[in-house]
Amino acid sequence: MVATDRDALPSLRVKIDYAALNFRDFITASGMFGSVPPGYVPGNEGAGIVLASDDPAFQTGDRVFVSGHGLGEKLGGTTAGELDVPIAAACPLPDGMTTWQAATLGVAALVAVAAGQAMTSGRNALQGGTSVAVTGAMGGTGRVAAAYFARSGQLVTAFTRDPALANVLADLGCAEVLGLPDASALAADAFGPERFAAALDVTGTLVNWLIRHMQTDGTLALVGFSAGRTVQLNAIAVILRRLRLVGVNAGLGAAEKTRALDAVSKVLQPGDYDRLARLVQPQDVGRVLRQFGQGAGQGRIVVALT
Repeated sequence: MVATDRDALPSLRVKIDYAALNFRDFITASGMFGSVPPGYVPGNEGAGIVLASDDPAFQTGDRVFVSGHGLGEKLGGTTAGELDVPIAAACPLPDGMTTWQAATLGVAALVAVAAGQAMTSGRNALQGGTSVAVTGAMGGTGRVAAAYFARSGQLVTAFTRDPALANVLADLGCAEVLGLPDASALAADAFGPERFAAALDVTGTLVNWLIRHMQTDGTLALVGFSAGRTVQLNAIAVILRRLRLVGVNAGLGAAEKTRALDAVSKVLQPGDYDRLARLVQPQDVGRVLRQFGQGAGQGRIVVALT
């Protein structure tokens, strides 16, 4: 795998200031769903400066966020520091946003905004003070989503494995921070009280429990299944409470990416970026990727390359 092949598709040459690591990097690096690519360089996303462009929409010196489209998988990853990326992987940064801020928000912001749009389109639409559950809230995607919903005026209940270590979630505006229900509660079939108008599930672990505690006409956005590919599901609860299960991912177009980054940045408060991410050095990448597999809630992981 090389990071400098400009022959196949129009591309940008980008100097990455800040790479970001996400669960997709762990999946690829660990060989969870296949062998590790030869010459693997991690980094599915990042932000930096355009050095050269095959597309007049991007000029030398433009600040861009890049993600997906084979980065850190079939192509070299953003931790390489300087690489060619497909045009489709890049989007301009919103006015005033730094490359550090863009990498801190990253694909987690894209997912959070897409989930919010899905929740808003339902019969029980989001409005100020809506009760929203977010799982995996100490991780990267969950933490950004919880902050986005809370700072937008929703009443966020954040679920995490160790709420005693999760003061940061309260600092980000979450109304409630809870540990995971016990094994018997997770496996139960009985309906619970109608607590949540909407929920964003990152792990897959709480899908069955959430379904049984959703309000009628509620929306459950499924973002990831870090706990496995299959989940237990109470279909009767889905039917009787007329629930919407919506799959959400970060596969947005360039303009949508820019708008999503802008939408999240506009609701954040001073100091929130430091609460959302942990800055690491390039030599720490291997260790950090291994920690993904240990279920440690690290927030967003941003790699400083500048």
